[in-house]
Amino acid sequence: MGNYSRLFFLIIILFLAVFMLLNPQETVNAASSGFKLWFSIIVPALLPFFILAELLVNLGVPRILGILLEPVMRPLFNLPGCSSLVVVMGFTSGFPVGAILSKKLYDEKMISGEEISRLVSFTNNCSPLFIIGAVGVGMFGSPFLGYILALSHYLSNLIVGMFWGLRAKKPLRNRSRLPLSQELSQALAEARENYCGPGKLLSDAIKNSLNNILAIAGFIILFSVITQMFSFWGIIDLLALFLLKILSVFNLSYELIYGWLMGLFEITIGARAITATSPANILPQLLAVSSILAWSGLSIIAQVMSIVVGTPVKLSFYLYSRLMQMFLSIIITTAAYKLLASGQQSVLSFSLPYHKALYSFDAWGISIACLWVCFLLLAFMLAVSLYPRRT
Repeated sequence: MGNYSRLFFLIIILFLAVFMLLNPQETVNAASSGFKLWFSIIVPALLPFFILAELLVNLGVPRILGILLEPVMRPLFNLPGCSSLVVVMGFTSGFPVGAILSKKLYDEKMISGEEISRLVSFTNNCSPLFIIGAVGVGMFGSPFLGYILALSHYLSNLIVGMFWGLRAKKPLRNRSRLPLSQELSQALAEARENYCGPGKLLSDAIKNSLNNILAIAGFIILFSVITQMFSFWGIIDLLALFLLKILSVFNLSYELIYGWLMGLFEITIGARAITATSPANILPQLLAVSSILAWSGLSIIAQVMSIVVGTPVKLSFYLYSRLMQMFLSIIITTAAYKLLASGQQSVLSFSLPYHKALYSFDAWGISIACLWVCFLLLAFMLAVSLYPRRT
């Protein structure tokens, strides 16, 4: 299997090199589009979370949360308490914060190989800024539809995490029987021993975060060019015509299928192509966008797998989780739309061109608001976890 994958990768690279030589202007346009997306959405949406995540891990916060939140995380996801930070930040930030934090916990031997596989499978999500802002406001012209997409996206991924938790074996009881206060004292003492001063902490956090954000830029630009190559050479067009015949019973448009295929490579390009169509019923558009948000695109999948390289995380398991989320998100999106927005044309309240949407809303402000949500969720989980100890 390894030889076949290596051959396939080599063929793609050779085709890409030929495309770049024969079509330099198309290559530059695609790379420029990917760079604008990274600069206007990805950087403000993820950089604050990257820095905060580095600081929290280096300060020993996951170990403390692991002691306090074990009673919450085990029943919900069959994961150790330290994974609560990954879950909360993965659901309030965006790709690939969940993978980065999961890898750090695995390197610190705080989670097992089986646990990191399950943790990575459901903690990598689109950011609220992207779903509600770029997709809801910028593409659909409706923040309300953005909320529906966000609900289906996050709820479906939570269900995936709970499903894998039920399927996993229950861990052996290896926690010490020490009182809570003594366990916390040991964790705090260990954190003090590893503390290296605010200057070095900030410096390391910023350097590592910038390295991660630059790596993401490379993936986005590369897959923007690859997607443009498949589109320019008519490969996606042939696939769209093939699917159009197979799915003719559903009465889907060629443009919708074409955009959906684009989204399998890069979600932003695909969502923009899908929402550019003008169907009589907006539900098929909504379902197509919801499914590619759940799939996340080969660009994001490549980012996640590059981060967790050297761990037991398998690509097949991650892809299977994405397919599960796609199926669940379609069901949830359909139910939410039927219950909340069916027949209400007013949900399409205004239209904002996509290129303006990328630069118009307060991206940094929304990111800081998401950080507040992250801390509030952790506070709520702590309250739930500590309540039984007082009784």
